[in-house]
Amino acid sequence: MFTALVLFTQFFTKLNIPIAIPEPTNKFRSSIQYLTLFSFLLGCLEAGIVGLFMFILPKWLVWIFYWIIDGLITGGFHLDALADTADGLFSSRQPAKILDIMKDSRIGTMGALALIYYYILAIALGINLARILSPWCLLALVVTCTMVTKTGLSLLFYRMVYAGKKNGLSVIWLHIAPWRIVIAQVFSVIIIGWFFSWSGLISYGLIIVSAYFYRRKIVQILGGFSGDTLGAFASLTPVIFLFGLNLTFQLLR
Repeated sequence: MFTALVLFTQFFTKLNIPIAIPEPTNKFRSSIQYLTLFSFLLGCLEAGIVGLFMFILPKWLVWIFYWIIDGLITGGFHLDALADTADGLFSSRQPAKILDIMKDSRIGTMGALALIYYYILAIALGINLARILSPWCLLALVVTCTMVTKTGLSLLFYRMVYAGKKNGLSVIWLHIAPWRIVIAQVFSVIIIGWFFSWSGLISYGLIIVSAYFYRRKIVQILGGFSGDTLGAFASLTPVIFLFGLNLTFQLLR
C-alpha cells in the first residue's frame, strides 16, 4: 500500500518523493483499490492547509483559496485534459481529428471556456454551500471534492476501451480487476456517507449516473477513451458532486 501511495503522489501531484518504484505500470494496475485512499489523504492535506485560514478569513474566501492550493499541489493535473477534451469534442470533426486536436499542446477557445465555466461553477456552488455549512463541514467538503476526482476516474476503468496510441500513457489503466474498482468506490461511499449522510450519498449517485452517460457518449464519438477524456471526467466530478449537494440540501431542508 505504501508504494502505491508514493506512486500516486509522484504521478498526480507536484510533491517530490525521491523513491524509485519498480515496474510502475504493473503497480498502477494492481493498486487501484488504493486510489481513493490516496485522494482522501491528499484532500486531508489540502484541508489542513486551508484550515489554517478558516478562523481568520470568511468561509467564501477560504473556499477560493482551496482551489488555488489544489492547483498548486496537483499542477492542475486533470484541468489540461478538460481543456483538451473540450477543444476536441466541440470541434465537430471526425474521431481521428478530434484525437489529434486533443494532443495539441495549445489551448483553443472551447478549452479556455471550459476552464472558465469550470471554476465559476466550482467556486459558486461551494460558496453557496459555505453559507450553511459549519467550518468543520466546509473542511470535510474540501476533502471530499479532492477525493471524488479519483472516485469518478476509477469508475471509468471498468472494462475500459482505449482509443489512444498503443504506447499511450493511459494504457496503464487497462485490464483493471473489477474488485479493485469496487473497493475504491466503497471507501468513497463510507467517507461521503460519514461526512454528509444521505445528501452526500445521493450526490455520489449522481457521479455514477454521469459516468455512465459520459462513458456511452465518449465511446460513441471516439470508440473509446483517451487520457484526456479520462482526465476531463475526473475534473468534472467535484462540480457534479457540488451540484448534487446543493440540490439535495435545498430539497431536504
